[in-house]
Order: sequence, then C-alpha cells, then structure tokens
Amino acid sequence: MIVFLVLLEVLFMVQAYAVQEIAKYRLENGTTLIVRKRDDTEAVSLHVWFKVGSIEENYQQKGMAHFLEHMLFNGSEKYPYGQMDKLVESLGGRMNAGTSKEYTFYYINVAKPYWQDALEVLYQLTQKPLLAEDMVEKEKPIVIEELRRGKDSPTNVLWEEFEKLVYKASPYRHPIIGYEETINKFSRESLLEFFRNYYQPQNMVIVVVGDLEPAEVRRFVEQTFGKELGRPVVRAQYVPEPEQLEVRFKKVEDKRLERAYWIVGWRAMPVAFKEYYSLLVLDQILGNGRTSFLYRELVEKGLAYSIYSGDFARPRDNIFVISSSFEPQRYEEIKRKVFEILERLPEVLTDEEVEKAKQRIINSEVFSLERPQSEAYYIGYSLAVVGLLDYYLYFENNIRSVRKKDVIDVLRKYILQKPYSEVLMVPQR
Repeated sequence: MIVFLVLLEVLFMVQAYAVQEIAKYRLENGTTLIVRKRDDTEAVSLHVWFKVGSIEENYQQKGMAHFLEHMLFNGSEKYPYGQMDKLVESLGGRMNAGTSKEYTFYYINVAKPYWQDALEVLYQLTQKPLLAEDMVEKEKPIVIEELRRGKDSPTNVLWEEFEKLVYKASPYRHPIIGYEETINKFSRESLLEFFRNYYQPQNMVIVVVGDLEPAEVRRFVEQTFGKELGRPVVRAQYVPEPEQLEVRFKKVEDKRLERAYWIVGWRAMPVAFKEYYSLLVLDQILGNGRTSFLYRELVEKGLAYSIYSGDFARPRDNIFVISSSFEPQRYEEIKRKVFEILERLPEVLTDEEVEKAKQRIINSEVFSLERPQSEAYYIGYSLAVVGLLDYYLYFENNIRSVRKKDVIDVLRKYILQKPYSEVLMVPQR
C-alpha cells in the first residue's frame, strides 16, 4: 500500500511538472498558441491546426477541405511552387499535412536551430497561399485519381459503405475526399471563400513542442500569424444523426476478395465525455492486442484471420466498432461468438484484467508522447477537435479512475441489446 501511494505521488508530480511546462497564449487576433517546452530532445515539432474538415462542407463543397490541403503546397507569396518542400528538406526536416472529417493540420518536424525557418514556412503555407487558377485545374485530376485509387481498395469501400449505413442524416456519411462531380466544379473563387472563412486566426491552433523558450516562440508568432486579421467563423449547420431504433445490415460482394470482411458498430458517447475513458478500457479488453478477449477466442483458435475493436474518437455521433476478416462460410459462427463474448463479459471480467488494460493504455501513451511530433499532435487534437486541453493534460488520470463497474456500465448502456449496424463484404462468386 505504501509503495502504491509513493508511485501515485510521483505520478501527480510528473503530471504537475508537465502542466507547468506548457504555455498557452491567446493572441489579440484570436490565434491560440501552445508551447510545450521539452529539454530532453533536440527535435522540434511545429503544428498548425484548423477546426475544419469535411463535416463543415455543404454538398457543393464536398472534398474541398481535402482539396485545399493539396492546393496550399502549390506556392505562396514568398515561396514559389516547390520551394517550400526544398527548403524543409535542406534543413533535414519533414513536412506533411492531413485532413479528417473534423480538422485539417499542417506540420514540420525539424532540428532545434531551424525552428524559425520552419514556422515561417508554415505561416506562408497556411496564410499566404497563391491558390492560382491554373494550379486548381492542375490539381483536379490528381485528386480525382486519388479518389479512384481509393475505390480500388476493397477495405476503403467497406468502410465507406459502413459509414453510409450508420449515418443517414449526419455529414459524417460523406467521404473526406468528396465526389468527382463536386471536385470538377471547384474554382479559385469557391476555394478562396472557403479558405478565408476557415484558415484564419479565430479558427487556428498553433502547437510547438521542443526545447524552446515560450516567450521567444510567442514573439515570432505575433510577428507572423499574429498580424493576420481574425474574424468570426461562419459554421456550417450540423445535422445530428437521429437515434437508431433497429438493426441495419448490408452485404457487399466484390470479385477482388478472397476472404470476408465484417464490421459491426454501435452508437457511442463523444470523445472525452466521462464515460469515454471507460469505453477505451473496454476496447483494450475486448479487441486490442493479443491478450484481448476477441483475439484469444477467435484468432488464436483459428476461426478468424484478424479482429480488433475501437471507436472513431469523434466529438459528435461517435461509433464503437468491431471488425474482423475470416473465411466467408464462418460469418454466422464469428458473429455468434462475438456476441456471446459481449454478453458474457460482465460475468467473467475481473478487476485484475481491468487494471492490466488501463496500464497498457497508459504505457502506450507514455511511449507515444516521448516523440515531440506525437505530443504536438495530441495537443492539437485536444484543442481543435475535443475543444479541451484537459483531454491531453489529464488523460492518464481519467484512465486510472476507471473501475470494473464503469466498464460494464458502458457495455450495457451502449452495446448489449442495442441496435447496431453491420456490413459484410464477401468474395463475388
């Protein structure tokens, strides 16, 4: 007991230290800046996040958030086409971006001496793009080809079919990349309108992680991003998904397949709600890794090739899923086994298994956060998507507070005997 209390005290001291080493600023134009000072690395990770993804698009804009991400790499006021990539490479850095249904972010990982050069590139990239008309037309076939390649992947098609089955009203039912008919109609004017609304200080989060002085970073940000005009963001009207009242099923046949793929999912609480941490522990117990119930019962016994569980970590209309691949003739057996495991879990789950699951989650987080780029991503996600820095700051404490009763309560409230959606994709005969 004494050892446990000492470890707990050390944990709180470490977490308190992390809080002290984070500087949060709100610039006059509305820009949010987070600087996480770390003296254990010579690497610096710089992120710029925007609270915009595909769920902010009306139908005519479908695919625009992703398309705009492509366009921003095609030259800025200071750097002609191709120069930003060359500059970052010459510094030994790495630059990339990503678009989701809730956010878009841009980042550069670079050695400490070059952080100002990298942040200047991110400023030009995200605030001063040319968005030239000829580059818009050049980018369209590139993005459409990316869309078509996605259709060539059966697993991509599987997940798209699943989201269309689950979501009947919510904008989550649309793919991030959009549709050929909408992409082909994009113009410089429509992109500029979207850009000016969302790519501006009041919709932006800047995250810098590394061995830097927060005050110095702030001064540089004020001289660049801080000079941009902040204005209210016009949000798209979000249509929430109505309650699902019955089971939904869809079967898809694909001649490219040699095995069956299956997804089953239930509506779940949004990310970072109090119950959410119990769902994460349940996920770890059910289908995360070789020690999970589903893996031991299905994969180790030769019934399935793979199986895992997880949620979409969405701030609205979240879904918890179980996914598996197996021989087509085993579908009924696999489904029966999965539901038997779910029904049996409240009776067989032990406190020890819950504690081990919690520790695996915490260990994974600790290892991940050793890398500055992972920590920068985690901070950006917490502010831009969850809307709370506390999600990053107190994640470990919230996981540690989960009890066996909480895990079982979440299982019963959201999964057992509740309507679900499933898609079965099988080889076409």
